[in-house]
Amino acid sequence: MNMQYDKEADALYIKFSNNNIVESEEKENNIVLDYDSEKNIVGIEILYFVKNHKQSIYPAFKEVEKAIWESNFAAG
Repeated sequence: MNMQYDKEADALYIKFSNNNIVESEEKENNIVLDYDSEKNIVGIEILYFVKNHKQSIYPAFKEVEKAIWESNFAAG
């Protein structure tokens, strides 16, 4: 699995496999599923990710930042 965030597009892409994408389908507003030739999900694109989810993701980012900061001081 691989995750990529495109800051300019505000899009998060989660890739599950390296299979070729043959079809894409918007399932919900701003959520696009990519499929391979056997209808397996290859990836999920979430458009306007930060704009639509910032209330829920920012607290998680703060926790990660805090853990990294504390681990750097503990190691140093």
